[in-house]
This record gives sequence, structure tokens and C-alpha cells, in this order.
Amino acid sequence: MSSRRVRELIQASIRAGILNVDAQLVEEELMRIFNSSRGSVRDALNELREAGFVVRKPRFGTRVHRLQVGIELSGITATENKTNYITVLDQAIVPSFPLVRARLQMDEEMVRLVENTFAVDGEVIGLRCAYFSPRYDADPTDFTGVPLTMQPVFQEFFGVEPGAATVTVGVERCDERTARILGVTPGEALLSREILYTNADLVPVQIVFDVFLANRVRFEADTGRGELPVEPRNAVAMPLARP
Repeated sequence: MSSRRVRELIQASIRAGILNVDAQLVEEELMRIFNSSRGSVRDALNELREAGFVVRKPRFGTRVHRLQVGIELSGITATENKTNYITVLDQAIVPSFPLVRARLQMDEEMVRLVENTFAVDGEVIGLRCAYFSPRYDADPTDFTGVPLTMQPVFQEFFGVEPGAATVTVGVERCDERTARILGVTPGEALLSREILYTNADLVPVQIVFDVFLANRVRFEADTGRGELPVEPRNAVAMPLARP
């Protein structure tokens, strides 16, 4: 089995909690499990070390370093009984860029920006920039330090019932400011996520741009038994999760 396949299966096992923190990974045992060469196993473990999933030290061996936090694909709720808290970093009225106007289907010259962090177990794992109409003038700091889902955000902040969300996921390099906030090195790869939220009538309400630590966060979605609907730009449309 190639090093890529070995890495994928070990990484998926860490994500799923089958391999817990401090679990020891022995090369000989992995060679037997995966029917793979020592070189492939060693390459896979080195790649996992570089990504921050495992620690490799002489006389210490290879051990699982940290687990990932599951975040709902179209929401902000953490899975596995984790709680995701936000802290507002900035809010301002800024020009409504053509992209934002097009996504929100609005003609207003200015748009409201709110920037906040996401934190689980006291660790900042992500950053969000949200854009929406200035007519929504509620105070986002009211949601700081409390367990949060998108349901109360829509009901209490925007005063509407949530509808569908269109999600686009990708990867981007970390700039210097974001690196300081997330405590990583500039240039590190981050998970990126763009979400267009709509109300119950499918009218756009806000567009958000999120980045998350790639070695700490995974996106999760339960699409049921049907086919996963695909929208233009390979985005995923699904209803917001209810609490």
C-alpha cells in the first residue's frame, strides 16, 4: 500500500477518534496492518508529523499528538460534545464590494462587516469575516462567550428564520495577521470556507468567509439517504442544522 493510502487511513482514524491522543504508532505493526513497506509507513508518519497529527522523537516513538474538532459543514456548531465560542475582533461599515452585492442581491453602497474568532477548549481554531446589510444593527458582542449555533443568530440577530446555505470549501495560505491570531506560521495552509446564508424564503442574508486550522478542524455533514445536491461552483446546498 502506498504512503498516501497509509497516511489517509491513519489520519481518518485520528479524526474518527479510533486513535486517541498519545496512542503509539509502531512501524512494524503498521506494516503488518497495511501490508505495506517500511518506507511507505515511514513516509506516511513523517507527513503526518509535518501536518501536526503525530509527534516523532527518538526513544519516544511516534504518538498521536492532537485530535481534530468536527464543525458542521454549513454551520458553526462543533460536534462530539465540544462547544464553539466566538470573540468579536472587529466590526465596521465598509464599501459593498461587487462580489458581496452580487451574492447578497443588494444595491446598497455600504455593507456591515463583523470579524470574529472561533475557539474550542480555549484554543482559537478559526476566523470569520461576515458581510451583511447595515439595516441589521444588532450587537454581535451579545453572542460572545456563549454556546452558539446559527439558529439563534438568525432569529435574534437578523430577526428571520434560517433557510438554506450554499457552501464552498477550499484551501488558502495564511497571511501574517491571520497567523498571529491563529498562532501559526505565515504561509501555513488553512481550510477555507465561503457560506452564503439565506432566510426561510431563500433570500440571501449574509455571506461569510472562514479560515480554520487544517490540522485541528474537519467539516462534517449528514446528507441522509439521498444524493448530495450540487450547486454551481461545486458548492453544497443544505438546510441549516436545528439545535
